[in-house]
Amino acid sequence: MKKILISLLVLVSIFFVFAEEATTTTLPGTTVVAIVNGEEITLEELNSQANINSLLVNISQIDQTFFDVLTNTEEGVKLLMRYKKAVLEKMVDQLLVVQFAEKFGVRPTQEEVTQYVDKQIADYLSSQGIDEETFNTYLQYANMGTLEDFKKRLYFSTLVNLSINNLFEYVSKNATVTEEEIVNYYNENVDQFSSPSTYDLYVMTFTSETLAKAAKEKVASGVDFESVAKENNLDNFKYENVVEGDVFPEKLWLYIKEALSGALIGPISVDNNYYLVKLLSKNPPQIKPLEEVKEDITNQLLSDKQSEIWSKFIDEEFAKFKENSEVKLLYNVE
Repeated sequence: MKKILISLLVLVSIFFVFAEEATTTTLPGTTVVAIVNGEEITLEELNSQANINSLLVNISQIDQTFFDVLTNTEEGVKLLMRYKKAVLEKMVDQLLVVQFAEKFGVRPTQEEVTQYVDKQIADYLSSQGIDEETFNTYLQYANMGTLEDFKKRLYFSTLVNLSINNLFEYVSKNATVTEEEIVNYYNENVDQFSSPSTYDLYVMTFTSETLAKAAKEKVASGVDFESVAKENNLDNFKYENVVEGDVFPEKLWLYIKEALSGALIGPISVDNNYYLVKLLSKNPPQIKPLEEVKEDITNQLLSDKQSEIWSKFIDEEFAKFKENSEVKLLYNVE
C-alpha cells in the first residue's frame, strides 16, 4: 500500500510545477475573491476547493495532448481560470446554505467541523494502515503541504454537508405518521408485502430424449422418483420452495404453473435438454401481516414526508434567502 501511494504522489509532484504555472497569480492567498452577506471567501480557500493540481494530474493521465494545451497555451490557462470562477460561484451557493443554517441556529460550530474532519482522516489512516506522521511525509513529498493544510481543504465541504444535515433535521423534526396512514398504505400496496408462489418439485434433466422417456415410464409405473434418479446417476433432483421463474428455463415454467400437485410433466425439450418433472406441491403467495411490516411502512412514509417538507422549504424559504442576499464576486476572468 505504501509503495503504491508513494508512486502516486511522485506522479503528482511531477506535474505540480506545471499546475502552478498554469494558475499562477501575484495576489496573496488572503486576497478576498467574494463577499457573501459580509462573509469573505479568500483566494487561498478558492485554490483549495478548485484543486487545479489534482485536476491536471487526472487529465494528463487521460490525454497528454489536452494537458499540454491547458498548461502551455494562453487559451488553456484562461480556461482553467474560468473553471476556478465556476468553482467560486459554487462556493458562494454553498456558503449561502451555511448562512441559511445559521439563520435557524443550526450552523455547525468550528469545533464540530474540526472534530468531524479529524475523525474522517483518522478513519482513513486506520483503513490504510498508516499513521499521521507517515501521511504527513507523503503530503509534503508531493508538494501538497502538511497534514494541517490537508485538513483545511476538507473543512469547507464538511461545513456545508453538516449544515445541510442540520437544516434537514431542523425542518423535518416534526414530521409524523398516523396509524390511519399506515393502514391505508398497507391496504393500497398489499402486493408489496406478499411473498411469491413457491414450488416443491422433483426434476430430472437428460441430454437424451430416449432416457427421459424411459425414466418417465418407470415413474408412471409406480417406481419412486428417487430410485429412478439414482439409476440415472442424478443426485440433485429435489427442489424445495423454488420461486416461480427461478432455477429452470422459462419454457419449463409454462408447464409447471399449469400443472396440479402430484402431476408428472414431460419430457419437455429445452435447449437440447429433456426435463422430467414431478410437482410435489404448489405454495400460494403469503401476505405478511401488518404488524410484521408496520415499522418498514412507518419509515417509508416518514421519509417521504420529510423529503416533501424539505423540498418545499428549500424551494420557498431558501430561494427567498438567496434572492435577498448580498453577493459580490471580486474574481474577474476575461
